[in-house]
Amino acid sequence: MREAAQNVMTLGEPRPRLDELTDSLRGNVRQLVPALQTLINAQPAGDVPAAVAQVGIDEAWRRLHTPRGFGPDAAYQHARKLALSVQSLCDHYENLRRPSTTAS
Repeated sequence: MREAAQNVMTLGEPRPRLDELTDSLRGNVRQLVPALQTLINAQPAGDVPAAVAQVGIDEAWRRLHTPRGFGPDAAYQHARKLALSVQSLCDHYENLRRPSTTAS
């Protein structure tokens, strides 16, 4: 997932395989959102990392369902925003998967 996101972020001109990479990123968001929701629901009420992850989910979902616009630059910008969301969701997933380091 991170590799596909990084590929979009480093594309030069012309942008080969942009449609293929965008479809892959869309699939990544669709996979990450329910996995993150499960982790968020397992956190205690008021958990700050879970709240931040929810904001990331909301933003990724908005980007997923926003039309890309017209022209090749709009397609690239849309893919780039999806790539940023995938990177962010991966970070949130890893953060919430870590065992808590707070003392009880």
